[in-house]
Amino acid sequence: MDKVLNHLELYIEDERLMRKPDIQKLLNISRSTLGRWVKTGKFPQPTFIQNQRSYWQFKHVNAWLQSKNF
Repeated sequence: MDKVLNHLELYIEDERLMRKPDIQKLLNISRSTLGRWVKTGKFPQPTFIQNQRSYWQFKHVNAWLQSKNF
C-alpha cells in the first residue's frame, strides 16, 4: 500500500501548479527577471493563464531546474 501512496504523491506533486511568487522564491529572482526570462525563452512559458495570473506545472519547472543543474 505504501508504494501506491508514494506513487500517487509523486504524481500529484508533478501536476501541482506554481505561480510567479512560488517560482521567484524558488529561484531567488525578481518578478521582472522572471518575466524577462520567459519573454526571451530562458524559462518555460506558463502552462496556462487564468484571470491574468500565470501558472506553471511543477514538472516543467523541475525539468528546467534539472537541465540547468540547480
